[in-house]
Amino acid sequence: MSNISKDEIVDIIVETIKLPFEKKGFSLKRKRFFECEDTYGNIQQYEIYLSKLKGWFSLHLRLNILNKSLLKKVNVILEKTLLDETYPYPDVWDENFIKSSIKARVGNYFLTGLTDWKIFKDEDESYEAFNNRFSIWICHFDSIGEIENWESQLLQSVEFANVWFSITAKDDEWIINNTEYPALCLLKEEKRLEELESKYTEILSRPHIDKEEVQIFYRYLIS
Repeated sequence: MSNISKDEIVDIIVETIKLPFEKKGFSLKRKRFFECEDTYGNIQQYEIYLSKLKGWFSLHLRLNILNKSLLKKVNVILEKTLLDETYPYPDVWDENFIKSSIKARVGNYFLTGLTDWKIFKDEDESYEAFNNRFSIWICHFDSIGEIENWESQLLQSVEFANVWFSITAKDDEWIINNTEYPALCLLKEEKRLEELESKYTEILSRPHIDKEEVQIFYRYLIS
């Protein structure tokens, strides 16, 4: 197995994609994020997430959009929700763990993101064919050189990222149609009360949603 470190792999990836990102106005932040503020106040973020398990590297490229001004408002309500005495924390969570969880959640300005890059496959292309030409978005390796055309794949990831950033979270309507708590806060702020109630009902109907949390959040939002 290779003795190359995780940081060295990240550096290799960064150097490969740095120039095309800089041409688009992105800057390298904290060694593994490329970020750019768009005209809507969003921070567009390309994340290089690399871990090492059992001697093998695991790479996942992620796209995130952060919006501090909006999420600050959301997090005010969320903090009240998480501190509510009726909030259903698991019995095994002690006070310190609960405090840590709350701090992490209300300090997060994540608006939306992309973790599955298969949305970029051509309409008539199979998933297998797409993964054969673009697998670097989520992969395992001992040496990055094992990945066929890894450099061109990384450069392709920049192009895909620019496409996604160009169409995502561009106005309030996109946020209302594609998010949960941010959507509720925007509708309340804009006094679109019928739409607010409808959105709340629709969110509650989604599978795997934490209904109790949503109900508490909504109670504080409209109070």
